[in-house]
Amino acid sequence: METTKDTLTVTDNRTAKSYEIPIVHNSVKATEFKRISSGLKIMDPGFQNTAVAESEITYIDGIKGTIQYRDYPMDELIEKHDFEDVSFLLIWNHLPSQQEKLNYRRSLAARANPPQAVIDTVKCFPRDTPYHLIFTAGLSAWAATDPTTVPIYTGQEIYLGKMDAVDEGVKRTIAASMTVIALIFCHYRGVPFTAPDPTASMAENILLMMGVVDLKTSRPDPTMLRILNRLWIVYADHEMTNSTAASLHVGSGLADPMTCVSAAACALSGPLHGGAIDLAYKMFERIGCKENVGQAIEEVKQGKFRLFGYGHRIYKTVDPRVKHLKRSLAELSHNVEADPHVSVAMEIERLASQDEYFRSRNLNVNADLYGCFVFSAMGFKPEIITALLLAARINGILAHWREQMSKPANLWRPLQVFTRAKL
Repeated sequence: METTKDTLTVTDNRTAKSYEIPIVHNSVKATEFKRISSGLKIMDPGFQNTAVAESEITYIDGIKGTIQYRDYPMDELIEKHDFEDVSFLLIWNHLPSQQEKLNYRRSLAARANPPQAVIDTVKCFPRDTPYHLIFTAGLSAWAATDPTTVPIYTGQEIYLGKMDAVDEGVKRTIAASMTVIALIFCHYRGVPFTAPDPTASMAENILLMMGVVDLKTSRPDPTMLRILNRLWIVYADHEMTNSTAASLHVGSGLADPMTCVSAAACALSGPLHGGAIDLAYKMFERIGCKENVGQAIEEVKQGKFRLFGYGHRIYKTVDPRVKHLKRSLAELSHNVEADPHVSVAMEIERLASQDEYFRSRNLNVNADLYGCFVFSAMGFKPEIITALLLAARINGILAHWREQMSKPANLWRPLQVFTRAKL
């Protein structure tokens, strides 16, 4: 059969029939395979090589080890912009003017005062409760204070294609999420919540609400503020992650944005995703001191325990976010020296980078290994670190949700392969 250049020719050897499938953006539509022998399915557990959406938001080159947000390299954004710029860029597809930035700042602060029902919900949990359980409850309580933002309450679809409502939902959800995280932090520590400042940046406001301020100035420490901005840019988005996919799966049913973000938070809490930061820290505590690292490395190679912070499904080189985390650690060196586990992390990287087991498998250090220590050097305990990461990632998640709401509805409903005998 004749073929065109941008096609894939598939021959079913069971029937000797050939099929021509178009290639677009170096991908083929899975539905094209339905034409083959009564509906051939694509089996891909865990989405190892399946694209579920087209997006213009983030691109990762796992071979080169680069990340770009929209049309900008992440490295350039870290050097020249703060997190508010990046949040605006991800969501609205351009860097904000100074006036747009100030308006965005004020609009978030105006929506960040928590209803009493949310405060009461957060406080009702034991103080050792994992953050994502409190977060999802707090965000649900916030949504309940205005049920007209929930489609099933209104009895109609209120977001799909209605970009003014979508943009309001994005701002409300970012403000509510950051505030709930601040409330959780205050609840853990037993300290009062501080109202947001309408003139403060996003990073400054979450520190203000958490009460993480210099006692002399009652404002966040400039170094901490600069590093939090950098951290949040690093973690703002990471393409189609497990948590982003979870939010879009829920969003495909046309749920409200707070429900979508709650789904993402639950996914992020897992130890193979954002929860790896918590587990990396616990792993270093288990190892104890750098003298024990050699034995720990051998146990990893023997399959006795998992080395969190090494390896990544996308990157085949060093995680490009790591250099920014190392830089932040260097700026916090006076705090890092007080953390006995940093030497363990450094020794793990040194030994693993020289070990053929890791080198042959392209197992390189990723952001989880260092991210926990940057937050720790800033004075945060492990139980709140993933929540602070989530505060950044919500902006990317909502950028994807906004993009989803601008396109025709398409309910995500994966297929399965039934493996028992059919009746």
